[in-house]
Amino acid sequence: MSYRVFSVPRKVRIREDIDFPGPVLIEGTVLGDVRCMSLIVAERGIVDGTIKADTVTILGEVSGEIFATHLTLKPSSAVAANIFHKHLSLENGCIFEGHSRRHTDPLRLV
Repeated sequence: MSYRVFSVPRKVRIREDIDFPGPVLIEGTVLGDVRCMSLIVAERGIVDGTIKADTVTILGEVSGEIFATHLTLKPSSAVAANIFHKHLSLENGCIFEGHSRRHTDPLRLV
């Protein structure tokens, strides 16, 4: 099944959870949990809550917890979270504060 991308535009602020079966792109602000198939938090994107997705790429700001099979923190990212992952990539220049735990199936933890 193919899904369109659920997008939160740059000037939009959501104060609720997002639960979407496909890919999500956050360019604005989400104050709540995000559950989806794959997630990209853009450079000016902000998430304050728990993230649960198979693939997560962060270029913006995240605080809370992250549960992801594949997690990538890009150079522009600032993450203050406890993360649970199977594969983790920290690119040079990213900011990460918190705890990192490797798990064979992190999506089952939530």
